[in-house]
Amino acid sequence: MAPPIPESKIALSYPLYACDFDPQDSNKLIVGGGGGAGRSGVGNKITVLDASHEAIQIVSEVELSRDEDNVTSLAVGQHKGRSTLVYAGINSSAQDQEKGKNEHFRVFGVNSPSKTKVDVRQQITELARTSLFSAKETDAYQRLLRISAPHGDAAQVGAVATGLAKEAQIVLFDVAAGGGVAPKTRGKLDITKEAVDLDIIQTGDDKYQLLYCDNYDIYIMDVAKGSTTGPECVYSMPHDVATGGGRPVFRSIRYLTPTFILAVGNLPKRGGVVLWGYRLPKTGQEPGKARIAASTRLPKSVAQATGLAVVNLSPPTSPGLKQGDSQFVIAVAGHDFSISLYTLEHQVLADIDLIVNLYPLHTFKNAHHGYITGMAFSHWTPPKPTARVQFLKLASVSIGNTVSVHSIPLKKFIDKASPIKRGGPPRQPRYVVALKSKAPTMTALLVTIAVITALIGVLLQGFLEVKGATAPAQGFLAELLAEKKLEKGDNVVLLSEELGAIEDPTKPAPIRVDAHDESTHGAARTWENLPPEQKHLWRERLKAGGHWTADMGETIFKGVLFSELAGVVGQVVGG
Repeated sequence: MAPPIPESKIALSYPLYACDFDPQDSNKLIVGGGGGAGRSGVGNKITVLDASHEAIQIVSEVELSRDEDNVTSLAVGQHKGRSTLVYAGINSSAQDQEKGKNEHFRVFGVNSPSKTKVDVRQQITELARTSLFSAKETDAYQRLLRISAPHGDAAQVGAVATGLAKEAQIVLFDVAAGGGVAPKTRGKLDITKEAVDLDIIQTGDDKYQLLYCDNYDIYIMDVAKGSTTGPECVYSMPHDVATGGGRPVFRSIRYLTPTFILAVGNLPKRGGVVLWGYRLPKTGQEPGKARIAASTRLPKSVAQATGLAVVNLSPPTSPGLKQGDSQFVIAVAGHDFSISLYTLEHQVLADIDLIVNLYPLHTFKNAHHGYITGMAFSHWTPPKPTARVQFLKLASVSIGNTVSVHSIPLKKFIDKASPIKRGGPPRQPRYVVALKSKAPTMTALLVTIAVITALIGVLLQGFLEVKGATAPAQGFLAELLAEKKLEKGDNVVLLSEELGAIEDPTKPAPIRVDAHDESTHGAARTWENLPPEQKHLWRERLKAGGHWTADMGETIFKGVLFSELAGVVGQVVGG
């Protein structure tokens, strides 16, 4: 039986640290990495892969200088002619950095492959290199790189952030649709703490918003032509005042819409992973007012998250348009080499935007045999009406040299609850994941409560029976702990001496008569002839001796002679 989500995998010759899809070709995947500077045997490379087939194919590859650092970050931009622009973070050689020169920002062009050429390595060429950071330390590098989503031929804005720098910094740059390929710096932001992750979104014509976080705080900054506002802290991770324990730390963060963001965080002491959806404050509200709109906790097997990827299956056709009903697909990479998929619904009720139903979809266990260093969804644009099954691709790379591409099937969806105007156009379908997400159920909780309740009931019943506070329901515990009782009508048989040898059954049984001496024991009377006070005295003495209980009744006394001097005279009838 075929898996619900097909997977293709390929192993390359170098460790991988970043990946991204061509925004105009969901089958073109570009990856980068390497062994770093001065490490013999493992080169630094950028590879273009074709993910349209069942088996991933290498389309082109370029080997970079071994004197320089490996690729640490990567993003695919727009097309210029036949070339696809690729932006990457690569530190210069140690010799150049000692001279105060670190051209860490690189621009490559990936030409469309030609079937007539044999040497496909020449199809990737370096077009530009520059330095965007002010930091000059040799340990500093370009750790983060993000570009706003493309909208036709409109310009984009990108952002890069430092790693291991003494003075942390974020730099914004323009990605122009025309002109040169080198980035144009739009602004530099000095921050007190190094950014853990960042993202950028276009909110209107030449209007953007930067989102970044450190371990405990989330910031946003509005970026417009010729002006910026912020940064503004919109959320701080609260302290656990009750227990005094550590706070969760943010690991990754992404925009959903200009109103909502998604963050993944790691709980203290490797206690697990949580996904949070936040509603950002409206423009003009006081800072620090972002609110949690949705949240879920990953399975306990995932102790820490290492990455996050998000895609919108119904994106607006142009920036600034209001986001309608849509489904988001979310991927979270775990420390156990797993990838957890979730879906999240964006709904519009009247003028209120909501994010709901943050549900698990599927988990890829052991997606790689090493630390997952990067993930990316293919850029999704709803296609023209077609009968073909559509797929959303999720690429992931690892330090173990492997590339994996999962193809998630999609289907058309029409919300029958949405209103329709008489005489107006029919409801427009949108795409959602073909697989059904798993909504949480109360079954496990109810079963646990039932088992605990039953166990408490059994223990309480046993305790009450032992204490004599209640009669046993079936007499089990009483029968187990008490002496055997005689039923009504049975005779009391007392054994006071050992049995002798068994007599020969053929011989007549000897007859023995025990005489009753009235001078010694007093006059003997039957039970029926005893006065009430004597009966009461005998009942109490027999009960104290353990030979009679009230539920045996007085029938067993018939035929037994009793002395008024409180001594048993004899028993005429035995058996």
